[in-house]
Amino acid sequence: MLKKIFLAASLFLSVNAFAQECVVEGIVLDSKTGEVMPFVNIALTGGKTGTISDINGEFKLIVPENMTGKDLSFSSVGYSPLTFKVSELSGGHKEIKMEPHDLKISEVVITDKSAAGRKVLKNVLENFSKNYVSCDFAYAGEYKSTVTKNGKTRNSVYSFNAYDSEGYVSKESSHAFESLNYKFQSTKRDFKVNDFETGINYFDLTSSFDIMRYELNVMNAYNLEDFDFTIKSETPENYVIAFTCLNPKVINTGALCPEKYYGEISVRKDKNVVTTADYTLEVKNFSESALSLSDKNLKNNAVIKCKVSYAEKNGKFSLSSVSADIDVKDSVKGNYTISDKITVESVNYKVPGKISGKVFYSR
Repeated sequence: MLKKIFLAASLFLSVNAFAQECVVEGIVLDSKTGEVMPFVNIALTGGKTGTISDINGEFKLIVPENMTGKDLSFSSVGYSPLTFKVSELSGGHKEIKMEPHDLKISEVVITDKSAAGRKVLKNVLENFSKNYVSCDFAYAGEYKSTVTKNGKTRNSVYSFNAYDSEGYVSKESSHAFESLNYKFQSTKRDFKVNDFETGINYFDLTSSFDIMRYELNVMNAYNLEDFDFTIKSETPENYVIAFTCLNPKVINTGALCPEKYYGEISVRKDKNVVTTADYTLEVKNFSESALSLSDKNLKNNAVIKCKVSYAEKNGKFSLSSVSADIDVKDSVKGNYTISDKITVESVNYKVPGKISGKVFYSR
């Protein structure tokens, strides 16, 4: 009887050990010269899980337990592709040697200095639904707003509960605000307002600067070709990618009258996720209601500087904070600035508390 129990326990442990996720890591080298090969495509067959080698040829990929039986392919322009079983590469630091092959005369290779950065961000987007909250979720936190105009500064602080009925899945900008509902629980102000004015704030506008949640910006697979990318720096953990929009339009900035759009994005290598984004958007005919709205009668220009960060909660990433400093030059109404920050303190996508409609705090 004891022997049977021992065999059953051994079998259970063996099955679970086999089913666990595994880590594949190593370095990619040119088989002829021994030189390291950066930005080699590394992908599991039958799925979207993959990565690329860094500028030192190093790579690391966590293979989900349901894909440990798949093949892992390595490919790069000018080299013969290689394919291995995941089991062949798991455990230890492996050397992958790729064989260069002569290109035929009919083959044309175009060198694009933006290709490396574009490839990193494309990889993030291919892993998007796996890494970010892909269902409805609730979150709570603090919203601070400071408006300075005519030498006067008004400060307000709100605590809020919010509910996003779509999560990080549908990014159609025309319905973005429809899926976000929130309620202010309390507020503190250093100025007096009428009850009618109580609901005036820029929470919607500031929320829209979350570039992973909303469409029409640099983090959209259809827009990547509209940008110039440079890998500004790299560590074993992260890439920092600088970007500039080559021809700003509403489809690649989200603003109806954009003039300039540029910034930096940090990508965490092991998870293929954006952790921070720091960018500037310069627009004409700025509307406080939304960037996608504009009024030609508005004689103003605005420089919007945004900082967005993301954090992992229970295995999924979502917004951690978003801040915006908006400097408006208005020849009619006078110049003014808006400084907003939303800080997320808790996230719940297991049993989210639903909120219907945008309910403003009322005294």
